[in-house]
Amino acid sequence: MTFSQAMNRPSVEMSFAIQPKVEGRFVWRDDFTLRFEAFKLGYSTTYQVEVRGRSLRGVPLSGSRWWSFSTAARPPNVLAPGRAAINVPILTYHYIRVNPDRNDRLGFALSVTPADFAAQMDWLARNGYHPITTEDLYAYLKGARGLPGKPVILTFDDGYSDFYTTALPILMSHDFTAEEYVVAGFVGQPGYMTAAQVREADRSGIEIGSHTVSHVNLATASLGAVRAQLSESKAFLEQLIGHPVVSFCYPSGKFNASVASQVAAAGYHDATTTWFGYSHMLGDRYVWTRLRVSGGEPLDQVAAAVRSAS
Repeated sequence: MTFSQAMNRPSVEMSFAIQPKVEGRFVWRDDFTLRFEAFKLGYSTTYQVEVRGRSLRGVPLSGSRWWSFSTAARPPNVLAPGRAAINVPILTYHYIRVNPDRNDRLGFALSVTPADFAAQMDWLARNGYHPITTEDLYAYLKGARGLPGKPVILTFDDGYSDFYTTALPILMSHDFTAEEYVVAGFVGQPGYMTAAQVREADRSGIEIGSHTVSHVNLATASLGAVRAQLSESKAFLEQLIGHPVVSFCYPSGKFNASVASQVAAAGYHDATTTWFGYSHMLGDRYVWTRLRVSGGEPLDQVAAAVRSAS
């Protein structure tokens, strides 16, 4: 929304109305320009937006401004359930940022710039890919429901704050879902999402998964420590977002057969690794493989990897 005069922001936000009602957040570029980012819009729905308010000089808008828009239809489920295995590229991301420290080689290797990430999402949209979640994949392999054509899963490890500030708006602009693996004990720490941001991501249609309490090496931890990391992180996140957390990701990809069995015992439906691969079955759902996007790769390289894994 663009106004012809500088606006009093609280008055505009208080007057804002959208029907059917949806939750969202206000993002002001300046006192003249406002964007409303809905957490999640319905498919095939027409929305009407109305806004009033007053200028910084205290002058009310004459009348009200309103307009309508319609959302796209839900992608059809063209992959019927019943197959024992399916190729789905599960992409691994960490930071979506420009690495601030050139000497931080690990950080550089884990960072995809916002421009590159946006270009990758644009490419997926142009080429007919439909992001799903690991829970969708699990349901498909169980025979519970179908999948849209060209499914892809976008996973983000660790729960960094730039997922909320940078990746999420780009995902929302494409109406894409994704999966964020949150380290429960890091929530609210510098550089990580706050509790409110995790809840907001969940309400935006992002699947929240567990990445343990403290990002420990589960392969070398005691049995008691493994169980605590799995159960306590699950309980914390479920209390935070108000519904079950059923997906897990092994920190740094470190695990063994005993750890995988404990993930199942803790009530998770699936777990992802750092192993390379893209063919998935129900029987290997605690060792699902992924494709890492390290950052710095040309778009053609990422596109080729997705195509070959589909």
